[in-house]
Amino acid sequence: MTRQLGVRDIRAFRPALVLEVVHRLEIQRRRVMGAADAALRARAAGREWRGRAATSASQAQSGAVALLGDVSARMGVTASVLRGLAARMEACLELVHRAERIARDRGAWTDADGLVQVPHRFPTGDPTMDAHVGRLDALMVNEVGRCLGEAVRVAAETDVEVQRRLRGAVADPVAPAVPDELGVVPPPPEGGVGRPDGAFANAAWWRSLTVSERRRAITQHPDWVGPRDGIPAWDRHQANLILLARLRGPAREALRRAGSIPQRTAIPTWERAKSIEAIDALLAKRDGVTRQLLLIDVSGLVVRAITTVGDIDRAGHVATYVGGFSTRPERDLRDYDDRFVGMRRLALTQTREEGDDGDVAIAIWLGYPAPQGRDGGFSSRSVLRDDTARAWADDLASFTNGIDASRDAPAHQALWAHSYGSVVTGFALQQVMRMDDVALFGSPGTSLGSVAQAGLKPGALNVLAAPTDPVPMTDWHGLDPREIPGVAALGATAALKPGATNVVLRESFLHGDYLDEGTTSEYNLAAIAAGRSDQRLPAQGDRPLAPIPPPAP
Repeated sequence: MTRQLGVRDIRAFRPALVLEVVHRLEIQRRRVMGAADAALRARAAGREWRGRAATSASQAQSGAVALLGDVSARMGVTASVLRGLAARMEACLELVHRAERIARDRGAWTDADGLVQVPHRFPTGDPTMDAHVGRLDALMVNEVGRCLGEAVRVAAETDVEVQRRLRGAVADPVAPAVPDELGVVPPPPEGGVGRPDGAFANAAWWRSLTVSERRRAITQHPDWVGPRDGIPAWDRHQANLILLARLRGPAREALRRAGSIPQRTAIPTWERAKSIEAIDALLAKRDGVTRQLLLIDVSGLVVRAITTVGDIDRAGHVATYVGGFSTRPERDLRDYDDRFVGMRRLALTQTREEGDDGDVAIAIWLGYPAPQGRDGGFSSRSVLRDDTARAWADDLASFTNGIDASRDAPAHQALWAHSYGSVVTGFALQQVMRMDDVALFGSPGTSLGSVAQAGLKPGALNVLAAPTDPVPMTDWHGLDPREIPGVAALGATAALKPGATNVVLRESFLHGDYLDEGTTSEYNLAAIAAGRSDQRLPAQGDRPLAPIPPPAP
């Protein structure tokens, strides 16, 4: 049994030396091939020779040519495997260097064995800011740990594969075919489940693959890529299109059998088929807006899907919308998309006014099975209970962590959480995740007791509640978020649009009106997505909003 590899071994590895061996091996291989060619030419030149001695010499030459060909093939396999080893270990070294950069950006460092050393942080006197700094440190430790852990895992898997292939190149009776590349390393097990730090492991795994290996993973194993947070949005999109195509035929057949008005027992089947139709219709839109499919899962009672309005990979500002009670893709996805196209345009206008030319993207996160009316009031999935919110909060944290993990530079991220979605968000914010701004609107209560508990910087937790919306008055799922000290209570009533003298923003009356075009609540949500805290409009009777401080160092 070989010694287990560690960060020290990766740091000590020199891919350039392996490539030098490959270069010299190729030189020797060409010499062997040259000798085989010379033997073939000599054989051709001696065709006039006849007799027993000539036959014996010809057989000896044939054996020599075959032997030289076999040696050349084995040398080719060895060179190819070593070339793959150098490329893979170069990627592992880059993961180690990336981890070092992430730690260094927080004033921390990693020791020779990859353990993170965090400097002592002196209290600022503001408990909320201290908690925010602590959250950023915890996030850094998680990301560095996953990055280094994945470097070690990939190096160990590569070591095993290289040993196996090199032994085969020597010991197999027939020289094996020359491999184009090493096999694609499977994704990390911890990245496939809903855990906030799994996105960091997925991102590190994806970075360890070559461009060709990524293409193979997408086409041959789309289930490895499509649902995994931490992988760039366009790569997930391509994999999910393959998964969607696999689902389309069975879904159409199920829809044909269910009919336009299905029996109660066929409702989940009908909803799956209609959800796929809704996603197809969304992706087929040709209105100049980029859309990406980041999740499609029809395995549960409620279809889970994540789509975008805008390009998540290149946007400087990313808002994630978390829907509430009874949201389902087949019923709500198109409506959300239509609304968010306009809200993205509004947010872009606000960023341009600030001189910020960064793009804005909105993720429609229907990534959890929201409680439905058919779940009743007593089951664990009831909207009156927080079981579903607790169970899926980690998935939300993983998704938002994955947006930054997949990029070289973090985006400004915002969360828009409506109704029961604010319950999910309250639990998610207590996990190790980073969020710049949060808006809870139409909230039936939250498990949060303070801004510090959410790990947010001061002033980053925003709450909207229309005066005529009865849901925020229930406090069913905990504290009314408007009562949390330090929250920014934003307006949902009629107000004069900032910078205008005769444009009045409308009031939101009902529980589902917060996203309506031309409302004060829509304007406030767009300002949050754009990172324009100065454009937020306070609730009536509330004092002017204090500016949000810059991110913690």
